[in-house]
Amino acid sequence: MEAMYAIAPFPGDCPAPFLACTIYVSEYVSDQGDYVMADTRQAFIAATRFGLGAKQGDFDVISGNPKDWLTGQLDPKYIPWAAIKGPPEDAGQEQSGEPCVMACASPAAGDDQPDEARTERLKEILAQSNRAYTKLAAARTRAILSSGAPFFERLARFWANHFTVSVTRRQDMDVLSAFECDAIRPHVLGNFRDMLQASTHHPAMTSYLDNLLSTGPRSQMGGAAGMGLNENLAREILELHTLGVQGGYTQKDVTEFAKILTGWTVRTQDTGEGQEFLFAASQHEPGSKTLLGEVYAEGGVKEAESALDRLAQHPSTAKFVATKLARHFIADDPPASAVKKLESVFHDGKGELLPLYHALIALDEAWKEPSPKLKTPEDVVFSVLRATDIVGSVGDSKVVDIFKRAGQMPWSAPSPAGWSDRAADWMGAEALLQRIEFAKFAAETVHARLDPVQLMEDTVGPVVSATTRDAVTRAGSAQEGITLLFASPEFQRR
Repeated sequence: MEAMYAIAPFPGDCPAPFLACTIYVSEYVSDQGDYVMADTRQAFIAATRFGLGAKQGDFDVISGNPKDWLTGQLDPKYIPWAAIKGPPEDAGQEQSGEPCVMACASPAAGDDQPDEARTERLKEILAQSNRAYTKLAAARTRAILSSGAPFFERLARFWANHFTVSVTRRQDMDVLSAFECDAIRPHVLGNFRDMLQASTHHPAMTSYLDNLLSTGPRSQMGGAAGMGLNENLAREILELHTLGVQGGYTQKDVTEFAKILTGWTVRTQDTGEGQEFLFAASQHEPGSKTLLGEVYAEGGVKEAESALDRLAQHPSTAKFVATKLARHFIADDPPASAVKKLESVFHDGKGELLPLYHALIALDEAWKEPSPKLKTPEDVVFSVLRATDIVGSVGDSKVVDIFKRAGQMPWSAPSPAGWSDRAADWMGAEALLQRIEFAKFAAETVHARLDPVQLMEDTVGPVVSATTRDAVTRAGSAQEGITLLFASPEFQRR
């Protein structure tokens, strides 16, 4: 098997010259040589594109029937994530999000607390927030790695990215981690409508997209200080969660939908157990509203719930979701034929997701090329962690440091659009250098106990090129060989 590369100069100190073309592999050409057999090649695709990367023994398990291996993971028993449910034990009773920070930084009138004391208190709250983040991010990582269903975990991460919430707005960590557990995972095998409803109702989403104080101009609270109509949640639901930017809505639809969503806010429970959804009737815009040509009569919380149900079954939503799913599993620019098949299944099934996944697995386009997609840094991390079991021997802070070194931290998407699924957004010079530095770091961590040649066979053996095989086999040391493997085109792509 020979790999064809589009060579491009690479800045920085590369471990070997062939790393200059690490990410730029354009296609694989199989001559049915010594190193590739059809069944193990399909096993590689199942483990790497649909799963989270191969580990020792995976190809033997999968190669009999890769599609059955995938469908077997579409089982409700893989939904629970008790390990990261709720706030960490040592986070204390303080909330670690924006309200606490602001209360500490901006004392109420008459508060004569010295500036030094307020500063120290703010530092402690921020430290609590960091401890909560570290504990929950590490627990999430361990839960994903210990799951017996890497395909289910990839689907859960896909939907969590589709309905992004992020620490960039300094929300409470227990609320952010609960979002994935409560709003995403229970509905991965269900109906898109239910996931949309759950995500929009969740305190993490209403807070992240600024709907807490969104108030109708003609509501009881209209005109109150600090209150007014906020269109962020309405706009992102239309643009990012349902119809897509080309889905046929207008600015008037955004404004009308924002009015429909007024009053969707959060109650902070007095018991110290976090937050829950609250519909505040006093903030809700009265009267009928018109969204996408349909009139929604005055109905309180039911208005938005009805609107969400309609959006979930809109033809534009079917096309948008199908395109994103095909882009994630097939190619940055997915074949129109694949998108059309998925779109039809989503639309005809009224948003049922299990038939959609079965259709995805059955697509010929999903099994043609072994590595059409560039892995995100998070994908690279999970591939390394599954192959090496680094997490089994390090503490929580080291687990989080691994993601930091790779350049993609959990729950840290830079915008409501989530992390990009296109290679072009991960291929800047600094990002490529960071990938190579991460490969060096990972190799330094595991070289004393792992053989690079065996590791290569366990992870990319079915598709490894002569170039990569030769480089890893002839490396001057185990550390260098593993570095070359982790930085190779076959390992960096899925």
